[in-house]
Amino acid sequence: MVEKVGIRSFDGKSFDGFLYASPAKPAPGLVMIPEIFGINQPLREIAERYAVEGFSILVLDIFWRLERGVELGYDQESYRKAFDLHVAFDYGTAVKDMEAAITHLRGHSACNRRVGVVGFCLGGTMAYLAAARTDADASVGYYGTRIQNFLAEGHKISRPLILHFGERDHTTAKHMTSILPAIADSPNVTSYIYPGVGHAFANHRRPDTYDEGATRQADDRTFSFFRSYLRPPTRERTSAA
Repeated sequence: MVEKVGIRSFDGKSFDGFLYASPAKPAPGLVMIPEIFGINQPLREIAERYAVEGFSILVLDIFWRLERGVELGYDQESYRKAFDLHVAFDYGTAVKDMEAAITHLRGHSACNRRVGVVGFCLGGTMAYLAAARTDADASVGYYGTRIQNFLAEGHKISRPLILHFGERDHTTAKHMTSILPAIADSPNVTSYIYPGVGHAFANHRRPDTYDEGATRQADDRTFSFFRSYLRPPTRERTSAA
């Protein structure tokens, strides 16, 4: 079951999130940031799969300041609209909205108070920024498309982060020579490059880009990573007086 929730942002406005709670609650929480195509069928199915894996997922309507309820396909018109939204998208403001969502999920009964961020495409860059600018406990980005614009923030990353890249990703391949050196010295960042695959390799509804083997490997790493870092906080023992 999906629960629509209202999230109060830093400027007092409200935007929507969609909670896919784990059957076993409270569970580790994940704020999920979509591709430039918004909350569409493949993203909802991915959120459902993460919930089955034991996480409580809060999917964000990340374009709400431009247009609420964006849900696009992969036809030419949808691509045009998605790219226009991305051009107008303000990453700085969106990070503050994401931080509000992290706080909201951390206080929800479906969450064990440990919250990570996972994102795809645009959301992959948001996951990188979550590790640099928010109090998310851990983050994972799949094929982030604008990381190269924020390389100076790499030194701010003090919490665990995984970045997944396709070797043939047309959006990032030309930038890898700047991205990889910028994160190479950080003990908190792990990057994986999947040979022979391109952008959106983990989108199972896109037969032109989907790679089952790379997706399975990336997801196994992602789930293991989050299970490791999103354990419930350990209560401190108090000695008897």
